[in-house]
Amino acid sequence: MAFLGKVDFKNLTETEKVIYNYLRNNFEKIPHMHVRDIALEAHAGASSVMRLIHKLGYHSYYQFQEFVEKQQLKASTDSDIFQLLSASHYPSELIEKCRQLTEQVLKADSIIFFGLGTSGNICEYAMRRFATLGLNALSLTDMTYPLESHLLESQDSLIVVFSISGETGELIEILQHIRNRKKVTIISITPKKESSLAQLSNLSINYKVEERRVNLYGDLTSQIPAIFITEVLSEMIFKSK
Repeated sequence: MAFLGKVDFKNLTETEKVIYNYLRNNFEKIPHMHVRDIALEAHAGASSVMRLIHKLGYHSYYQFQEFVEKQQLKASTDSDIFQLLSASHYPSELIEKCRQLTEQVLKADSIIFFGLGTSGNICEYAMRRFATLGLNALSLTDMTYPLESHLLESQDSLIVVFSISGETGELIEILQHIRNRKKVTIISITPKKESSLAQLSNLSINYKVEERRVNLYGDLTSQIPAIFITEVLSEMIFKSK
């Protein structure tokens, strides 16, 4: 940990070295311990613990504890961020499902990305990537837009829906209305594999993510998994064309 680099180990007494090693090996316990607890565990005196704390550059034990808590919070936050990229957040069949979707994309006459809120932003991103690959792609983020005007009986239409909850009422209602139309295939990309959206879909690609809300309606749920899946799909399409 960073606090260990603030002292010259050669200038420590043998007792202070023992305390030093105890702190290094029990870093996560420090915010919950008193000076006397550390002294007891390290078989040293409280005064020896405080001398080491001062040599580490802290004016008080409280200041030392405060620094340790901040370091632990930073480490925890960094870990959470990178967990979003962990394979454990995606099902083992992800690549196979992406291959299946790639085949359907290449056969479709039109691809319509459908979503609201931040999921709507992902729709715009996906549409741009697919259009760049020469595909007939459209992004719909307004539930009042006449979707059916784009569903021609003579064309194969692929509707790709992004949704965190998988239960958005207006979205589900629209999909229920068009799900039985010929030449229409519904694909969902959602973390909720048991959701109404997933059940309405011909193919559902799922992932794990923690939903985060602030001030009731503010959505801070990460869209990194959805972006990653979009990137995987566009890469597969690029290599298949």
